[in-house]
Amino acid sequence: MIRKQENLKSFNLFHYLKEQEQHNMAVPYFLANDTTYKNAGVSFPLRNFAYGIGITYTGKPGTVKIGSADYVLQPGSLTTIGPGIVSQWEPYHEAKHETLYFTENIFTHIIKSTFLDSLPFFQPGGHHVLQTTEEQTGQIKSIFALLTRFSHQPAIMPGLIYSLLKLAESFHQSAVALPHVSSRQELITADFRKLLTRHAFEQKEVGFYAAQLNITPKYLSEVLLEQTGKTAKKWIDDHLAMEAKSLLKQTAMTVQEISFWLGFEDISYFTKTFKKWEGMTPVAFRKL
Repeated sequence: MIRKQENLKSFNLFHYLKEQEQHNMAVPYFLANDTTYKNAGVSFPLRNFAYGIGITYTGKPGTVKIGSADYVLQPGSLTTIGPGIVSQWEPYHEAKHETLYFTENIFTHIIKSTFLDSLPFFQPGGHHVLQTTEEQTGQIKSIFALLTRFSHQPAIMPGLIYSLLKLAESFHQSAVALPHVSSRQELITADFRKLLTRHAFEQKEVGFYAAQLNITPKYLSEVLLEQTGKTAKKWIDDHLAMEAKSLLKQTAMTVQEISFWLGFEDISYFTKTFKKWEGMTPVAFRKL
């Protein structure tokens, strides 16, 4: 199966937002806020080609789907998404928030290239939304203020961005260190999500994931339903639907190419499945 990797970069949010704000395209970072997103008008699922870290300050709760997981965003929510991850944001422009986008080039010749890979919250299947305390939110806000102040001085930005990431890392580590013993069901859920991000294109049957976890398909679905409100089949379908919608809106790939990319050898079956997911054909969705 030949995958046309170049087509995946037909629409790049990082570049789009920079162009929209007439930002310096040469620097490997960009600061966005609620006004940026309101002006952008992007509502479809999209794949990140940069790293993103954001904090919500005020506003009514909103939702975001990252991969196949649903999160609630509220004041104090720290959100992190790495390259290659598909997400869809519910419009919540009345909420005040800030986001930093950057590429790995920001740290060239400064720190080891493996640093970003060591941060699990940027990896597929990671914990992408963390609720911070009021004090932690204030600390993040302080760094964002410095990032904004020095955004026109590229030599200073890498150090500030590194500080922000280390702060986020410490918050995640503190959350893990809290006196909470993960139940077996929580561990199964976490392991399933990681497996799904790695194998969804090739493995679409619940039985595969259950076998990898040494449990029965029935028990896996029962656990996921109790922990997340969705069965294993629903998780698989949601993950594939997000990927499909991103490719339809974000790339110039044909429906047949998308079908093959997602592991559907029969385009008619993919079309039928997509219509079951979204209530319309892939072609109709692309025209929306």
